[in-house]
This record gives sequence, C-alpha cells and structure tokens, in this order.
Amino acid sequence: MEIVEPDANFLQMACDSLTEIVNVEGIAILQEKLSEEQSRLTLVAGAGVIDIDDRMALILQSRLREEMSKGKDALLDSEVDAPFRFEWPKNIRNIIIVPLCGKQKGHPHGQVLQPILGQADESDQHVINPADKIIGMLVAINRLDKPDFDSTDVKLFTSVASQCSVFVENNRLFGDLKELFIGLLKALTRSIDAKDRYTRGHSERVAFISKWIAEHLAQTESIDQEQIHKIYIAGLLHDIGKIGIDEKVLCKNGKLTDQERSRLRMHASIGANILSGIKQMRDIIPGVLYHHERIDGQGYPNGLKGDQIPLMGKIVGIADCFDAMTSDRVYHDARSIDDALAEIEKRLGTQFDKKIGDIFLKSDVYHLWDLMQDGMSSGYGSEDYTQYGTIAVGTLIK
Repeated sequence: MEIVEPDANFLQMACDSLTEIVNVEGIAILQEKLSEEQSRLTLVAGAGVIDIDDRMALILQSRLREEMSKGKDALLDSEVDAPFRFEWPKNIRNIIIVPLCGKQKGHPHGQVLQPILGQADESDQHVINPADKIIGMLVAINRLDKPDFDSTDVKLFTSVASQCSVFVENNRLFGDLKELFIGLLKALTRSIDAKDRYTRGHSERVAFISKWIAEHLAQTESIDQEQIHKIYIAGLLHDIGKIGIDEKVLCKNGKLTDQERSRLRMHASIGANILSGIKQMRDIIPGVLYHHERIDGQGYPNGLKGDQIPLMGKIVGIADCFDAMTSDRVYHDARSIDDALAEIEKRLGTQFDKKIGDIFLKSDVYHLWDLMQDGMSSGYGSEDYTQYGTIAVGTLIK
C-alpha cells in the first residue's frame, strides 16, 4: 500500500532554504515509499543539477549506512585531502549525505530536534540511535564556493534533516490515524449491515453511489472536493442509527406493524444523535438525519419539503433507494437496473429532487454498476478508490 504523501512543499522549501545558505551544484531529498509491499527511496524535492535514479539511491543508502555503522552522523567524501573512499560518477567532486531518521515502533528514544531552520550551535544535538530507521536522505553535491563540505555543513544539514524527519513522520502518523478512523467507521457500518444478511455491504455501496452523484453534480454546481468527501462519509454512516433498532424489526420476514414501522423510522434520528456528540462528525449529520425526507414533505423524521432538505440528504436518499431496489431484501427481490432507474424517474419531484435525480439518471449508471460488482476495488478515471476512504476522513480530522 502506498504511504500517504506528505506535503512536498515543505521539503522543497527545505531544499530551497539550504541553497540560499550553502552554495552547491545540486541538492535533493529522498523519502522512503512503499509500493506493492516493496520499500524504495524516491526523490521528492530538489534544486540545482543532481541525478539520482533508483540504482543510485540504493548505493547512497548503502554507503550512508556504512558510515553510520562507524558512529558518524553523515557521509562526507571528496578527494581534497585524500582519494575518494567510494567510487562516484565523474561529475561528483564532493558529496554530503545525511539521514532522515524515524523512530522504530516502541522505541522511546529518538532525535533531539533543532527548532529553527538554518540555525545551529554547539548545544545542538542530533541523536541517531541504532534503533532509528532511515526514512530518507538529504543529499548535496559539489560545494561551489569552497573545496569541500565541512563539519559546519554537517551540523547545518543534520539540523535541517532532523526537521524534515519530524515532518515526514508526522504526516505518516496522520496517515495512520486516517486509516484507523476509516477502518473503524467501515467496521462499524459492516457490523450494522451484518445484522441483516440482505443488507451486507449496503452502507459502503451507498457511500460509493453518493460520491458518484456528488461528483457528477459538481460538474455543473459549486461543490468542492471537501463536500464530496463529506457526502461519501454521510453515505457510509447513513444507517448508523440502526444500531439502536431491534433485530426482530430489522429482519422481520413480513409486513411491519405501525409500531414497528415507527420504531424503524427512528434510525435516522438515532444516528444523528450518535454523531452529534462527535465534533468532527457534525457536518455529516444532515446526510444521516435527512436521507429519508421527501421533496413532497411526506418523508421522515421532520417532514421537510423541497429545498428545506439539505443537499447531502437529497443525494444520500437517492443512493440509498437505488441500492435498496437493486439488492435482494427480505420483502422484495432485486430489481433490474432499468426498473430501478424507471422507478427513480417516476418519483422525481415527489420523493426525489428532480435536478439531482436527472443528473444521476443521465450518468453512466451501468458503468457505476460494473464498478460496484467489481467490489469497488477501483475507481473511475485515474483514481485509486481503495485509498479514497482514508483521503475522505482527512476532511474530518485535519
């Protein structure tokens, strides 16, 4: 799985700031990435003339590790006072490499950080513990205003690398937090869906369809990416209130009594109440509370009409209904796509918002259906949908 990208602007700023202080031919920051379970160092920021391909990155990493194993904080090499210790490409006259280090999990020690970019004095400490993991490198070649890099350069470069390390690690921790959050949300919705064997996977499909509708609506309306993310989360959590509904009601094989129907309809209010205690979820509540409202005012829980119903509720309502109609339920067999679309069209202006419904009906619903049958493992266009949930929750916990 790909590690969540940090903000490359900060790392580029670090490179640019260093080139204002140290006159070099080329400077670069490489960061560890995971792709298909393989770790590799990738160029993420740089300035000047420097060429580091995958093979060279491995060589630099190996040689830096060798120097660190000897107790050194950096690799310095030139032929000013002695021949090169390592063999380098012909264009390299002198080189400095310092590590970006991250703490190994469970290890209590790590770097002592120097807080201000470019300032270093004798009290600065850059502690490289053997338990630390190299998560990247800061590399510069060919000092232009003096023969070689020196100890002052080492202190400056290690200070900057230390700050870059913290930045990268914090971004990784934030990525881990988002993955944990979306994982918990999906686990919760799956446990609710699992109450009824006919609704398994319903919540994730509704989230996917809601996102689809919102993105198509965004082509003509002013809807930003953050709103789309929140609509997706609302679709995922729209039935969370069913956690408070008796399974005998949810799974009843037969007509519900008026009392049972009234109890089932409480799930929207129960879900909204659950989320209202979580500050980060407050923008999601309209999709949960209002996804059963109708344009004609005959819906629940509040009998809202027309534009009284928030956009999020209108979108999730259509997504919820489409998935319900095209899925086997205890009270009906799955309808065909054509039948479901015809039913939605018939209900425009009464149950569903006409503009949003038309946008859904005019979209390539058959392609949407194919994606859903494929387990939603891929998105549409160039998007990797497997990572989308993690991205979406970032709007809630940023």
